[in-house]
Amino acid sequence: MTSAGNSGVRILVVCTANICRSVMTHAALRAEVARRGLPVEVASSGFLTNGDRASDAASSVLAELAHDVSDHRSRITTPKIVDTADLVVTMERRHSRDITAMMKHQRKVFTLVTAVDLLSAVDPEITDPLERIAAADAARRHDDLLGTGPDEIDDPFGKSLEVNRQTARRLGELSSELLGALFP
Repeated sequence: MTSAGNSGVRILVVCTANICRSVMTHAALRAEVARRGLPVEVASSGFLTNGDRASDAASSVLAELAHDVSDHRSRITTPKIVDTADLVVTMERRHSRDITAMMKHQRKVFTLVTAVDLLSAVDPEITDPLERIAAADAARRHDDLLGTGPDEIDDPFGKSLEVNRQTARRLGELSSELLGALFP
């Protein structure tokens, strides 16, 4: 990711292997950013694989939704990748915990569901997306990364195409909501 400066936002999407959920979210965000003409750059990473293609099921489901991910290759989440992002959204609390431990801070790291919830609650008078992220950060509960919770997206890896379709639809909806909350 390159710097988007004052006019843009850099979003990093993280899941376990960067071959299913983060790929689905990345594709949905990228399409929605293009549709809305927003100054947003999107990237993705994971923790387990480097250089792998998206899973067959994720690729098939995304192709059904007119998202081409044939050039996708997984990459490992590193401090440098996280540092270049303005907002990091994860699929599970453990992903957020792992990034928080790596970076020694929780700033700008949320599960996708929590990011949508907290950003949606920010005063609509705050229109700068980076200020909205900071306000969401300030409003977070200190225990929002503990255990597991309803703010997590189940991993569809190895599951049916229908489960992958449902996951892709949910992530598409959340991606749209995330951008709406960032740019009210």
